[in-house]
Amino acid sequence: MPSLPKFQLLGALVAATALLALPAAAQATLTYVKNPMRPAVFAAADNGSNAQRIDSGSNPRVSPDGQTIAYRHEGPGHAQELKVAPAAGGASRTVMAGLQDSFYIAFSPDSKTIAALRGPELGKRKLVLVDVASGAQRVLASGYFSGFSFSPDGTELAYSVAANEKYPPHSDVYTAPTGDGQPVKITHDGNSQDPLWGPTGKIVFVKLLGAKTRKYGPKNELYLMNPNGKGVKRLTHTKVDALLVGLSPTEWSANGKKLLAEFQGQDTSYAVTVNPQTGAQRPLDRMGDGEQGFVGAALSTNGATVLGFTGGFEPGSDQRVATIPYGGGKVKTLVKKAFEPAWSR
Repeated sequence: MPSLPKFQLLGALVAATALLALPAAAQATLTYVKNPMRPAVFAAADNGSNAQRIDSGSNPRVSPDGQTIAYRHEGPGHAQELKVAPAAGGASRTVMAGLQDSFYIAFSPDSKTIAALRGPELGKRKLVLVDVASGAQRVLASGYFSGFSFSPDGTELAYSVAANEKYPPHSDVYTAPTGDGQPVKITHDGNSQDPLWGPTGKIVFVKLLGAKTRKYGPKNELYLMNPNGKGVKRLTHTKVDALLVGLSPTEWSANGKKLLAEFQGQDTSYAVTVNPQTGAQRPLDRMGDGEQGFVGAALSTNGATVLGFTGGFEPGSDQRVATIPYGGGKVKTLVKKAFEPAWSR
């Protein structure tokens, strides 16, 4: 094979170096947080390599195309901001002031829009769609929210909202077009929340059960329904002890055959796999539970791998961003002393 001229060889080396610097170019992007006392957001390839610091902040999310990191940033006077930055490195931008409940940040499937909550520290929030490119905002609804999720084609958003902050929340699920149109209420029982839109025309959501019979409040059980609110079916039957809450949905696989959920409660958070057909469930990390269990964060598109972190849900020096097979197996560490991961894999 003939050798390349020097200028072509130099160009090839520069191009290769640039590709290595872009975690999303050859493989998916991973983002996470380090240093719980002074949290900072990082981006890397999905195996943890080629890591680089993005900015101070927390609760990062990566766009489906792997190009953009959205995260909570503390601005002047401790003001909470929604910022975005290129995953490959570069200047960050504030796209929304007044960010609240930043664990609910979500990208649209086309990576062009972010759904987030805006408002005062106390009181009602506004559910806002933020255009990533321009920062333009559109308010969809107002109230006290407990989860939202884009439809697979990005044309609608499912969300749950209550009119006040009483506990247990008197919340219902709505759908709203991301373009023009009005929200539609699709549940009417006052105990439905945390909708997660699936790829096969189903929404999994939480019903709060036993509010009047359980001493410390209701428990969560997963249900399925159609996007119009019809065909409601109970999916899980879960033993939930006192002071524990139960299951909340985390992510579907692309084919809709696998579902990741999180079992939560006082001093407790660990990943659970749920069969969307039968409701059968299994904790992913059988060696640990509660504070030291494997905390789930995301499910790979093909449903084979769960991303999360070990060392308990409270930030600390022992936490590690890691993966575990959906079917169970060995935990693989990706990043030491890190937590709050997300990826585009």
